[in-house]
Amino acid sequence: MMLCAVPAFSAVTVSSVDGASPYGVPATFQFDAATPQYSGTIYNNSVASVRAQPAGSTGGYAAVGPANAQSSAILDLTSFGAIDSITFLWGSIDTYNYLDVLGTGLSFSGGSSGVSPANGNQTAPNSNRLVTLTFTGADRFNVTGLKFRSTGNAFEFDNVNIKTGAVPEPASWAMMVGGFGMAGGALRSRRRRQATSFA
Repeated sequence: MMLCAVPAFSAVTVSSVDGASPYGVPATFQFDAATPQYSGTIYNNSVASVRAQPAGSTGGYAAVGPANAQSSAILDLTSFGAIDSITFLWGSIDTYNYLDVLGTGLSFSGGSSGVSPANGNQTAPNSNRLVTLTFTGADRFNVTGLKFRSTGNAFEFDNVNIKTGAVPEPASWAMMVGGFGMAGGALRSRRRRQATSFA
């Protein structure tokens, strides 16, 4: 589902599938221990009416909300450079959960996640979703972080996986094209010299 389109040659798409137990995708951030890139608190337990470990999550997880340590927190992604996709487990989705993709202007809520109803069910696979943000064009270089926020209890998440590609930056493309041109010119010049020496 396309939530946001940005200037030419760039796009951010958001898709999600029902969560599964156990969560089977490798994670860059598992929140099992202190995570320097994350400004929030890591939890290892569920507390009624405050927070619940996402279905399929094991070990620690992150949560924000009024009754937790803070209502918002940031996961800093500036060290990753160009990001192709971000996948994470969004637990018990509620309409009052919000995700801001810093650097892109993209923001969406649990109400726009495609979950119906987004009622915070803690065990249903359709409200504990595996969400994927896919970036193309310039937006791959614009992502600086994720801001998780919630006006109610709570926005729970875990197992954030960052995928980066080996696609060169625009300046690298220019150098590569220039290099191919120079190599082609050198080969052409070499063939001419060989042809004249046999004549």
